[in-house]
Amino acid sequence: MVGSHVNRRRFLTQSSLAAAAATQAAAQSRSRDGVPLRIGCLNVHNYSHLLGLWGPMMNPREDKKEIALTGMRITHCWDVEPEKSAEFAKMYRCQAVRNFDDMLGKVDGIISGGYFMYPWSHLLHQPYLEAGLPNLINRPFSNSLAKARKMIDTAKKHGATILCPSAYEYTDATARARAWVAGKTIQCYSATNSFDEYPTHGIHGMYMIHRVITEAGNPVVSVAFRSKSWHEPPGVMTYEHRDKSGNSFFGTLHQIKGAWGTLQIHTPEEYGGRQFEIQPGAGFPFSQTEAWAPTIWMYERMAQYKEMPESFDSLWEKTRVFMAGFRSVLDGGKPVRPEDVPEDWEAPVDLPARPGDPAVPLFKKLFGKA
Repeated sequence: MVGSHVNRRRFLTQSSLAAAAATQAAAQSRSRDGVPLRIGCLNVHNYSHLLGLWGPMMNPREDKKEIALTGMRITHCWDVEPEKSAEFAKMYRCQAVRNFDDMLGKVDGIISGGYFMYPWSHLLHQPYLEAGLPNLINRPFSNSLAKARKMIDTAKKHGATILCPSAYEYTDATARARAWVAGKTIQCYSATNSFDEYPTHGIHGMYMIHRVITEAGNPVVSVAFRSKSWHEPPGVMTYEHRDKSGNSFFGTLHQIKGAWGTLQIHTPEEYGGRQFEIQPGAGFPFSQTEAWAPTIWMYERMAQYKEMPESFDSLWEKTRVFMAGFRSVLDGGKPVRPEDVPEDWEAPVDLPARPGDPAVPLFKKLFGKA
């Protein structure tokens, strides 16, 4: 099964490469002329941001009195469940395709909105990375560092761009925290995050910490994740960082139920610490613009100007830290250094908290073992 898909993908990639290259070259002029960027969507239904959050910002539904919040339009879609893809296509007035790589040469960019496909993202996105397109690969990036490296290397080779976001990374609160912490010496921090499973919502808080703390020049030295289970709250993650002076400090991320993201940062100058809280927004337009739209705006900017919101090195590092946390919780909460995670080690694929969910069995049937 995997071999037939690989051979087909190679044929389609080669036969569509000229069209895809022309598509990518025309995308900037199209957006400058006010013509919407054509977006192809993967993983559109099951536990997907595209279904109710991102989709309306590109293809507003008149019966719900929605308005477009971007200069992009969804033109094609695919889901591992064909009937769900058809539902999405009808809802958002786009064309459902039979195979995940059937959108090559027809779109200016790719957005993957789901979560459960992440062990197979390196296969789903490979043809679009090889075509040099902008790819939004919803969190988490991968369940294997080897797969993550393959995607990054492919993007570098073919001039593709990648955004692997958490909504927490691109909020006003996170931006204010980044600006405030720049140049400061951090003594410690405490964060909270809404949690159900580590790779789906548990990763939100980790990405927020990466954006604010790590990217300020404080790399993660080790991760310790204590919890009875990686797929249900509560849990607590302890991050050891090294600052620019070589000193260590620690931060905690509390994985709890029913909360958004908060971050309290302590510095020598700020007694009691400075608190930053992500707000979901209330009522139109703030219920869309506070937490959900910024991610899509960052992607649109990346698609138009070919500038990634974070570097490939940053994407690689936060993937290593994510994997270190997974390895820690599976080993009783012992601290794990990111560099000690073997590249060929794969985090769990099955979803114990979601018995009967069809996503993982269907992806296994399509691609085989992750």
